[in-house]
Amino acid sequence: MGKTLEEQIQLKVELEHALTQVEIGAKYRHYKATHKIYTVQDLAFQEEDNQLCVIYKADYEERLTYIRPFNSWIAMVEWEGETVPRFAKL
Repeated sequence: MGKTLEEQIQLKVELEHALTQVEIGAKYRHYKATHKIYTVQDLAFQEEDNQLCVIYKADYEERLTYIRPFNSWIAMVEWEGETVPRFAKL
């Protein structure tokens, strides 16, 4: 069964807010491997639970495509005594 109009509006608002924090087409680096660069391909909702996710592609080696929950993508993490973004825009 499809989403109600209210659910669709709510998802659109969530997506618009997310786009203020993650830029599609932009390049990012991961805090653990700053030499590995990724390009954000898109944002998408998991159909099962409407969890917002970032779809991104590695710009190295086999150029694999990954998906990560949005909240994990934008999270701040502890690394070598500092609080840093999990993914930082270049």
